[in-house]
Amino acid sequence: MDIQKAIPQGHHQTQQLHRQYAANAILPEINWQDIFQYSKLNNTHLQALDAIYRSAVPLALNIFDELKFDVFAPAAFHPQGLGLFDKLAKQEQKLIDGLESECDCLSNETRHQIWSMLLRGGAVLVFKAWLGKVKTGENQLDISQFDELSDLLFIKTQPTELANRLHVNPQANYEHIFLMHGTDIFLDRFNSLETAALFVDLGVYDAAFLSLRDDRVASHLKAKGYVTQEQIDDLQCALNPLNCDELSPNQDCLV
Repeated sequence: MDIQKAIPQGHHQTQQLHRQYAANAILPEINWQDIFQYSKLNNTHLQALDAIYRSAVPLALNIFDELKFDVFAPAAFHPQGLGLFDKLAKQEQKLIDGLESECDCLSNETRHQIWSMLLRGGAVLVFKAWLGKVKTGENQLDISQFDELSDLLFIKTQPTELANRLHVNPQANYEHIFLMHGTDIFLDRFNSLETAALFVDLGVYDAAFLSLRDDRVASHLKAKGYVTQEQIDDLQCALNPLNCDELSPNQDCLV
């Protein structure tokens, strides 16, 4: 049934109905390939996104509703308190419990994709896809509150613990996909310094390159012996021989 067409009361009422249904795990179908048109998604990626979507969105909406956090309102109209962060953090284990149960019937590669995506903001992406679908009826990301919701929905569980829960071998030779939406690249941030170091170990990132992006990551990788300041400086000079600071701005790699 197309809920958008079935309810005549107006767009706001339709959004409320979508929110009510989604909180009870009745979610609108999302075509991930439509959203990430410039990414090559295979069946494994689609299964992983669907699994995170089915688990993360209902749980997040129940908490938002309980704390009267309106995801449809502009950020300025609902300043968040520490209670929202704390409440969502307490629900993180429920999210992992749900995914652990769902992963029982999934392949090793699909579980690995779920693990990899979650560590890099997968729960954020699926929620923003739900929000975009409900707001517009189209397959698209809503990025109007992306930074705010990133902090709220980025899981904090460390990579080794999450791998154990999802029965994943972190060293398995599977890809770690990045997703493009328009000109933006997603799944390129980490939930912790430990995750950043792990992705260097896995060969997904070069330690010097990652260090140029975020000073916190640089300090951690230097302390762990992954890279030296000389190597970082050499890469900086190679990428920016004129030493123009504005050509290599830092980015936040961590939530």
